[in-house]
Amino acid sequence: MADLLDIAPSTAVDVVKIDGLRVTVRGVSVDTIAAIVARFPALKSLANGDGGDIVSRLIAGCGAAVGPIIAAGCGHAGEEEYETRGAALLPEQQIKFLRAIFGLTFPNGIGSFVEELSGLIGGASEGAAKIKVRLKKSPSASPPSSDVGSRPTMQ
Repeated sequence: MADLLDIAPSTAVDVVKIDGLRVTVRGVSVDTIAAIVARFPALKSLANGDGGDIVSRLIAGCGAAVGPIIAAGCGHAGEEEYETRGAALLPEQQIKFLRAIFGLTFPNGIGSFVEELSGLIGGASEGAAKIKVRLKKSPSASPPSSDVGSRPTMQ
């Protein structure tokens, strides 16, 4: 049987190459995502988006959050200096970081994450397969303690 440590992607990393330098990035945890969304509420709209490329929509609609996301993916969530540097990168460099971070954070895509989250918050999502369970009374494994014909006694 597998254990949480067998499935936890704590070692999943990607390397982004910028100007010959290699920067290691990791996925962003749910608590970090929540902190960033709290700071930049416009990010909520990405979950309801029209599809398309999430990275392009992120930059177009929520440019202020790019620096904090890059800083978080580089292991420096909430650190102002890293957020400022992430925000100051060239757009092409930012996209490289965002693709790596989003790929590690949402390995099955953000749509899959939003679907799972919606199911958790709002119950089963529409179109989800319903499972029917039939309950069948199991026969007793032990014999009755008294004859069926005997009268019950009160104590």
